[in-house]
Amino acid sequence: MAENNFNPASGVGEVTGRAYYASVTTPNTTFDHKWEVNLVLDDETLADFENRGHPVKEKDYGRFVNFKRNVNKKGGGQNPRPVLINEDRQRVDTLPKIGNGSTVKIQYGEYSWEYNGKSGKGRDLKAIQLLDLIEYVEPDGAGMYLLVAYLR
Repeated sequence: MAENNFNPASGVGEVTGRAYYASVTTPNTTFDHKWEVNLVLDDETLADFENRGHPVKEKDYGRFVNFKRNVNKKGGGQNPRPVLINEDRQRVDTLPKIGNGSTVKIQYGEYSWEYNGKSGKGRDLKAIQLLDLIEYVEPDGAGMYLLVAYLR
């Protein structure tokens, strides 16, 4: 079972799971600029998030909850990057690129939102601690061509 602690009085929680598509040292700029990570969790922890009103999504790598922090504040200015913590529990300025399946602990702030007649719960990514790294390897096209033909 994943470690899952939530304090309703403060709205702050910590949860441990497997990270996928982590953009925590530099923001994801595909659509909105944000730091984020998809965290695959066990069924009991996912049920807890669902019972508190959080959406649970599913992809080929498992069921997960998305944690994010927007770079830009709605009222102007910028949010600070989430705190980065290494395997030795030391606060650091950078982490290695976190590959899919790495084990991390997330600290988040829970908040409620309303927009255009809809409402829900969100999770502000406050900090991420690297527990067990599966290093990200940049794809290099290997396997898409015959090496012998390329060397000619």
